[in-house]
Amino acid sequence: MRAFAQRASKREHGAKLIVASTRLRRQRRDAILKRHNTPWAKRGVGAIKACEYRECEVLPLLRRVLETNQPDYWTATDPDITLALYPDRGFPFLPPKSRVVYEAPHIIAEREARDRKRLETGPLPDDLIEMMLFVDVYNFSGAGAYHGSGTCFRFTPLRLELQKFYDDLRAEYVLFREAWNVQALNEEEYGEDYLPKEF
Repeated sequence: MRAFAQRASKREHGAKLIVASTRLRRQRRDAILKRHNTPWAKRGVGAIKACEYRECEVLPLLRRVLETNQPDYWTATDPDITLALYPDRGFPFLPPKSRVVYEAPHIIAEREARDRKRLETGPLPDDLIEMMLFVDVYNFSGAGAYHGSGTCFRFTPLRLELQKFYDDLRAEYVLFREAWNVQALNEEEYGEDYLPKEF
């Protein structure tokens, strides 16, 4: 029984060490982010700051891209981040440097069938959308101004996944607007005829 208790105690101790180690790694990664004054210090661990002073601009961007199938981007009012979406375009957005020397007949048939379907119905749910998130250096400790350079994250969601993200974010934002009375605040500041961009 004592041996079992010792093993259980070691497992619990090991689990506590893993949690502490994870927390320490998160704090080290977070240490590179700017926290020198109150607005920067308020952000969550590992969070990137982006401000829009009136409405969420990401929703109209997502809506436009999903509806038009055309590339578009959004930059925060303070240019901390830029989010760009490129439907039907693959990074690095240039012609390939290699060429196909052989393509199996069944692959050609599948590609051509897909192209015909796209012509008939428009964009397909499993089309890829290139998504680039640029974070300006100003978010990081030691940077005193916006640089126009920084780090970039690349994602390639399916159109269906991006549509689900848009739908979920929109539902969350509608609740947020109601809970914080955003429309009334905007009307107070910008006039009774204020209308947000369609999101």
